[in-house]
Amino acid sequence: MSSVQMLDTLVRARYPVIQIVTQEENRVSRLITAWLKNHNQVRVQKEQAEKDLLWWTMTTGVRSEADLSKMLSPTPDPIAALQFFAKYGEGTDKDSKGAPAIMIMKDIEPYYKDPRTIRALRDCIASLTSKPRTIILISSELKIPAACKRQIAVIEWSLPTIEELTNILDLFIKQLKFQNIDTELNGDREQVAKALAGLTEFQAQSVLSTAVISTGKLDGEAVEFIIREKARLVKESGLLEFFQPDDKLAKIGGLDNLRGYLRKRQEAFSEKAKAFGLPAPKGIMMVGIPGCGKSLAAKTLAGLWKLPLMRLDVGSLMGSLVGQSEQNLNRALQVAESAAPCILWLDELEKGFSGVKSSGRSDGGTTARVFAKFLTWMQEKTAPVYIVATCNDIQALPPELMRAGRFDDIFFVDLPNRTERKEIWEIHISKVGRDPANYSIEALVEQSEGYTGSEIEVSVADGLYTAFDESSELKTSHLVAAINERVPLLKTMETEINNLREWAKGKAKPASSSDQQQVTGEQEFLALEM
Repeated sequence: MSSVQMLDTLVRARYPVIQIVTQEENRVSRLITAWLKNHNQVRVQKEQAEKDLLWWTMTTGVRSEADLSKMLSPTPDPIAALQFFAKYGEGTDKDSKGAPAIMIMKDIEPYYKDPRTIRALRDCIASLTSKPRTIILISSELKIPAACKRQIAVIEWSLPTIEELTNILDLFIKQLKFQNIDTELNGDREQVAKALAGLTEFQAQSVLSTAVISTGKLDGEAVEFIIREKARLVKESGLLEFFQPDDKLAKIGGLDNLRGYLRKRQEAFSEKAKAFGLPAPKGIMMVGIPGCGKSLAAKTLAGLWKLPLMRLDVGSLMGSLVGQSEQNLNRALQVAESAAPCILWLDELEKGFSGVKSSGRSDGGTTARVFAKFLTWMQEKTAPVYIVATCNDIQALPPELMRAGRFDDIFFVDLPNRTERKEIWEIHISKVGRDPANYSIEALVEQSEGYTGSEIEVSVADGLYTAFDESSELKTSHLVAAINERVPLLKTMETEINNLREWAKGKAKPASSSDQQQVTGEQEFLALEM
């Protein structure tokens, strides 16, 4: 159900007050005005009186859409406005219960500090229950007085749809043509609209303008510019980080089981898959040892599926004000749904939800409420948002998150096996502009048993620094020395790693095929002379 449809339903159901939360006050005001016009046409067909539209702000007081030049309430004070609207049209021949109307009030929240405002709102709610009038509160944050929570319906207004963004683009193109600016979108028109998904109307217009100013025209190349600008804007929100699809999955060393699983599902959101009867995939959780490729797999999945990736830092959701954390989650999920189909990456999930059990004592229940809201969204979401969650400490996660059906599958990512270490060494040696064929890869594989992919990557960098300091070309001996100097994670976290492996037995699918005996902390690491 769209936000406009939800508004229509709530008004028809005679909710006295509806709270709309949005960052787009002007767009929402325009959409409400258009909706009311259609709503009144239906009322006229039923031989019912049209509903008047009134506006209130702290600077203008109450004014009618029919004549915005005249203030109807005696003062701009919200108490006067509520008292005025409670009796609006009474004593006229329009309706025995007063005139049917809607009053839109913007930014009333600061006045909630005055208990008289809350009292006036409660009185107005009681008065409107049996009358054909509705108050619509518009604000950028959800703040409802505790005394009124059960009488006020809430709509988290959605971001512009692809259809709306296409209309914005078409209007923008018309303006460009009027200014004799080249527009050569041809078949890229839909791609541009999709690239704008997840932005507000104002942001979309600003990004288009910036693209034209930067390039001097609007063509297919503008898509890349728009995506970069969107990534910057999304990151500025402090909740999400946007990544462009980048096909590098083949460059991940190992994780062959996981890669095969994801390749099999790369068309899962296509119309062909839907017609075939495939259920929409929910997502996966990757549990495992830090530094073994979970985050890299999440990033590069976007390239394989050619879908935008958004990273949600669950810890950043927590705000200091009451209700702020829940609202931050709503905004983040709203952006993800607007950009769908997309991948939502929840990195190190345990850091955000580890305090659910103690939430009532530690943060007044905030973490528990955010967690409950997230679980509800996971269960009820209809938008094609694929969740990729990563976790290093499974014991810190609430058990409710692991219930069957939350994720399609759970994968365990262990230390890289022999085959994977070979791939990892070759990838990172290639990344520094060297040919892996010139190095004793098998010796490096033996030497790095029990090391993570990240530790191998850092060892290549360390070896490169040593070679540079010696004014020498990078040699196998530099890499061996670098790996020998590093204490592997298996040594420093042996107990935690063994516990994680024990948990994974029968509870998670292995992300990699096993081609060797599992290494343990007691095994000796080879010391090679090169």
